[in-house]
Amino acid sequence: MICQIDEPFNTAPCGFLSFNDDGTIAMLNATLSKLLGYESNQLEGMPIESILPIASRIFYQTHFFPLLKLHGKVEEIYLLLRAKQGGNIPMLVNAVRQERGGSCCNDCILVPMRQRIQYEDELLQAKKVAEAATQAQNQANAALAQAQAALEIKQAELLELNVKLEEQVQQRTAQLQQALNFESLLQRITAKVRDSLDERQILQTAVQELGLGLDVEYCDVEVHQADQTRSTIAYASHQTLATAQGWYLDITPASPWVDVSLLAGEAVQFCPFGPVSAVLHSSQLVVLACPIYDDQGVLGDLWLFRQKEQIFSDLEIRLVQQVANHCAIALRQSRLYREAQMQVQELERLSQLKDDFLNTVSHELRTPMASIKLANQVLEANLKTLGLLADESHAIARSCKIIRDESQREMELINDLLDMARLDADTEPLNLATIDLQLFVPYFVEPFIERTRHQQQHLKINLPENLPLLTTDISYLERILIELLHNACKYSPPGATIALSAQATSAALEIQVSNSGVEIPVAEHERIFSKFYRIPNHDPWKHGGTGLGLALVKKFAERLDIDIRVESSSEKTTFVLEFEAAASTSL
Repeated sequence: MICQIDEPFNTAPCGFLSFNDDGTIAMLNATLSKLLGYESNQLEGMPIESILPIASRIFYQTHFFPLLKLHGKVEEIYLLLRAKQGGNIPMLVNAVRQERGGSCCNDCILVPMRQRIQYEDELLQAKKVAEAATQAQNQANAALAQAQAALEIKQAELLELNVKLEEQVQQRTAQLQQALNFESLLQRITAKVRDSLDERQILQTAVQELGLGLDVEYCDVEVHQADQTRSTIAYASHQTLATAQGWYLDITPASPWVDVSLLAGEAVQFCPFGPVSAVLHSSQLVVLACPIYDDQGVLGDLWLFRQKEQIFSDLEIRLVQQVANHCAIALRQSRLYREAQMQVQELERLSQLKDDFLNTVSHELRTPMASIKLANQVLEANLKTLGLLADESHAIARSCKIIRDESQREMELINDLLDMARLDADTEPLNLATIDLQLFVPYFVEPFIERTRHQQQHLKINLPENLPLLTTDISYLERILIELLHNACKYSPPGATIALSAQATSAALEIQVSNSGVEIPVAEHERIFSKFYRIPNHDPWKHGGTGLGLALVKKFAERLDIDIRVESSSEKTTFVLEFEAAASTSL
């Protein structure tokens, strides 16, 4: 990377040069270019060795640049630069290594050492004088030989140190690679056990992955019983040892101190002995046992066996402990899920038993109730002939009325139960017909006109003339609307307004039944459609009921593929029936 130098820095009284790690000159100022006899920017992009004599190149490659990379700077280094016209210029160099533009740059300040030549001349003269003195020369040679011997010793020590450093680097690299492999193994195991609710699959994954990842002779997982007195080998993976999968093991007799440590949540590494060694048919193994536990207690153990010469390292023990922790979480989730499924199945079974009982009772009660109702009608006809029912306040008249009303209520309950059973069975086909709401609604609304007038309520019907035709099962739709209007009349206070309206949108046709003066809490919106459910403290007029009306409405709506919802706020409740556009056609 070649950069521009600011003008004050370009004409500074000292030389400036910056080069990249590949030895390419990135920039130098005009002062240094002029000192070396080059034009400005002529040296940019050229290798730095092009301006170094041979001795300086060797020094640059072996000392200067390695020291700069190692320490990030060098100070007061003597270096010769070769001028364009020939000749060497001695320089005192200070250099620093820094980042610029996303890459490393090596910036150097160079100060000429013109006195250095004079010093060299004096040294040459001194050398000639020294060469004249034979004894001094011999002493110098001896000293040089001694220094050479010391240098060789230092070089040998340096080589030995380099070998040790290389071994340490290799060991550290191997440790880092092992750590990366273990991290990948842990992530793979975690992903598999986290996404599974099958306890056997969780344990199988942990054992297989650990057995392969740690290259052990044998690996298994034991699951503890609730009383912590016995464990079962749930899954085993082995290379040379016989599998023990399915064995039952009593906790503590073989090696009590091991089981005590495991029950305390501590991993144990040991050599098997006694009964354990006999079962494994080998005493040349080392064992790592790690508990699978959480805050609620120990769920089981992971057991790994390998040759005694290869004990488990701290890194391997930490890996097994992390796998055990993830297994504990996954096992607890699996057991909670299994318990929840069992509870759901039991609730479904109980619900089915209840439905079967109600259906049976309904069928059995319908005939006697019909007989009671018919007998009451015959009795009333005979009593009326005798004139005993003329006075409604008479005990006989009141008794007949009670029998008539209660028989009708029981028949309605029985019919509702039978309708619910029939809808649950889903065996009857729909009798589809196309209707005009303008003609259909007045047909069944007429009885509610008199009822609302009697209860001092107001009934409003709002049906726009441009409503599309509707294709549906007329009997089911009539039951839905009658039940909603019945509830609206039943639970609205005097003076309340009850409305039945319809509107067509681009996506659907909506029919709404609303009543004022009453509000249903949001928390009850979904529950009101459940069988036999009645909102607590929501019947101030003590009308009573079975809690089947809205449940039947929901069933009829599902049968007709109608979306039904309730909206309630500001002392007003609205039930909305939403028909898909395909069910309605334009007039």
